[in-house]
Amino acid sequence: MPDAPQWLEPWYPVDEAAICAGLEHQLAVEISPRHVLYGADVHLIARHGDTDDALFALADGRVAEVHLTWRKSMEQDPRWPATAIFDTREQWAAESMRPLHEALRQMR
Repeated sequence: MPDAPQWLEPWYPVDEAAICAGLEHQLAVEISPRHVLYGADVHLIARHGDTDDALFALADGRVAEVHLTWRKSMEQDPRWPATAIFDTREQWAAESMRPLHEALRQMR
């Protein structure tokens, strides 16, 4: 992804296969058939260092910011795990990563 936005704290890229597989599995455990990501082909690309949020690439080019619940079984409420889907990584960066980074910077 040569045009991909730069990672800003508290987000960091994840490329270790075991970590990716673990979080992808956890997402699969949590989502119900009524969840927006049910059946989607996802791949972990980043984590939020301070929370249970993770960024997943979808097979169609979109990305999903997901707040994992760490439940050991399927969530019954399709709103969980909480998920925001963005058309591109750049859109996600502009609407989620950069505003959060700026807000945290101002708090320091």
